[in-house]
Amino acid sequence: MSAQADDTSTMSAECALAQQPGYSKLHSDCRQTKDVPLPHGRGILLVPRCTCPHHRYSSPR
Repeated sequence: MSAQADDTSTMSAECALAQQPGYSKLHSDCRQTKDVPLPHGRGILLVPRCTCPHHRYSSPR
């Protein structure tokens, strides 16, 4: 077995699968492009944005 080069634990399911050979086109299907806060959660995120390096945003907010 070989270790995976990128940590996919903070990526969307589409981008994590896109790291595998033959699935690279799935990056365009990612819908986690911005943070979704928990209503009245005082900064708690319901869904964090994907941290995949293939997205246009590069620095966290």
